[in-house]
Amino acid sequence: MSNRPDVSNNTNAGEPPIAKPHPPSDEPGFVDGIPVEELVRLTREFTARITNEDRQRMALELSESGHQRSIQSSAPYLLQQFFTGRIDLDVELARRYPSSPLLSSATFIPEPGKQARHGMAQFVSQDSSASMTIELHGNSGALDISFLLQGMIAVRFTLGAIAEPHRKRFLELMKRQDGIAFLWTRQRWESDYLIFVVRENFARLYAFGPGRFDGACRLTPEGVSQLITWLGGFWMPGTELPPAEEMSSGDLSW
Repeated sequence: MSNRPDVSNNTNAGEPPIAKPHPPSDEPGFVDGIPVEELVRLTREFTARITNEDRQRMALELSESGHQRSIQSSAPYLLQQFFTGRIDLDVELARRYPSSPLLSSATFIPEPGKQARHGMAQFVSQDSSASMTIELHGNSGALDISFLLQGMIAVRFTLGAIAEPHRKRFLELMKRQDGIAFLWTRQRWESDYLIFVVRENFARLYAFGPGRFDGACRLTPEGVSQLITWLGGFWMPGTELPPAEEMSSGDLSW
């Protein structure tokens, strides 16, 4: 009796065994069985949909505040192009500020979630060559934000009082995995303002001082989460924000 395994059911005599096909996820160009090109297409479509929702939400807000008519006459050209759907604000800002530093280390006074009359948060790059500091004054929403480069040159932006509904809405929007959120006062683009672009929980922060200077940096997902909690402790004490996944497209209007 032979000890050789019976291969008659698998291959013909003298022929090598047939290799089992690899699942699609193991093949180059696939992720979990989906072609990379298809994933890229779906990601772009999703990002475009979120950006369009953000544009519609901002258009409604500006209409309700009476700023809709002044967009073409007084708004910066960049915002004019965005509000009329002629540019992708995320892409254009990334093109204008291509190498903004990643600020990966953060410290907060007081700690995120705690309350105080005044607070300070500082974000620093890994090599300490760049930093951003946010100072809060009371619960009116007023804040100062400064960027420091190489410990030598600093620029400061000042936002005055921000209405409570706008503060709450901003915090809710920042909890999304992807999206664009503006933080500004009733003067909108006529005074200092901030734009946050969140992609896969990473954030790019752009600060604008009309007629003066601009600033830009990047924050990690952990830094963004801590910042939201910290701001919430001042702006919305005792209020629990809804999880990002519970926000529907209908909630994107003020």
